[in-house]
Amino acid sequence: MNPRDVVDLQALLMGGVREYRAQAEIARQAPQLLASAAALDYVLMLATHTAGTPVPAAQAERAIRDGVARAVDDALQLLRAIADTKESAARAFVRDGLPTLRKAIEAQALADDERRFALIALAGDVSW
Repeated sequence: MNPRDVVDLQALLMGGVREYRAQAEIARQAPQLLASAAALDYVLMLATHTAGTPVPAAQAERAIRDGVARAVDDALQLLRAIADTKESAARAFVRDGLPTLRKAIEAQALADDERRFALIALAGDVSW
């Protein structure tokens, strides 16, 4: 996975918490969202081969995929909660975050019906 995409996903999670923590649903999710963002540091180390210890390629790939999958699922929940506020700034935040999610999903072949539907629903909800 491209390290820039990992950083973008991490920034999406942290930025969403920072900007929308006052919303009850996001405040409730904040610890999990921030834990996913922190776990992406390890994903980044694996993706750039800077973990400080040799990690077998198969284990590294599995850990990268699992870490990105968790972050993607958490980001989908975050963007849904932000979109549900119906504020114009929130809709813009979600619109800006969707390409980051699409890249991560495609890079790790994480597209399944649930994630596809969530992306389509979010895009539709913030398109106006």
